[in-house]
Amino acid sequence: MRHRGVRCRAVNLRTFLPPLPLPTAAPPGPGEPARELPEPGLEPDRPAVVAFLRHTGCPFAEATARALREAAASEPGVDWVAVSHAPAQATARWRDAIGGLEDVRVLIDDGRLHYATWGLGRTSLRHFAGRRSLAEVGRLARAGIRNRHPDGTRWQTAGTFAIDADGVVRWRHLPAHAGELPDLSAAIAALAPDAPTA
Repeated sequence: MRHRGVRCRAVNLRTFLPPLPLPTAAPPGPGEPARELPEPGLEPDRPAVVAFLRHTGCPFAEATARALREAAASEPGVDWVAVSHAPAQATARWRDAIGGLEDVRVLIDDGRLHYATWGLGRTSLRHFAGRRSLAEVGRLARAGIRNRHPDGTRWQTAGTFAIDADGVVRWRHLPAHAGELPDLSAAIAALAPDAPTA
């Protein structure tokens, strides 16, 4: 669509509608077995960091994805995985728009069933539009990360897990608000052979 000679993309208003809640399990804690992921799942006999993202287009999803990309370049022995609940085509467009996700495997869970299995359910409005999250939106905007055309739902919570080569969760990050991003250095540290279960 064009407005006064400027090409505009319509805002996907459906992302603002709360999705139907899904039966959501308690998230796995350190020392518990990892849950199933969308195909093709985890690579066997390899430690992994799995980040379930907020909707594509979200600055917090982009910041997390960029951090995954940087971590994957410095820690090639780890299986770096991003899970998106946007459809595959929309996820691919977003991945390309943010500069690609080299060395990060992107899995699609557009029904959000795996999110629910990992204990990541529907959030409140305050979670993603509260004062702390909006302050982080501003901080990321100053760093050049802004809202993009969204796909998925703004109501889906994120979560990140470090999983050892035996398929056991060693670390997790469940954000208190949408702008609280995972510390991937802590995830890597938790995968060290002598690391205590956190």
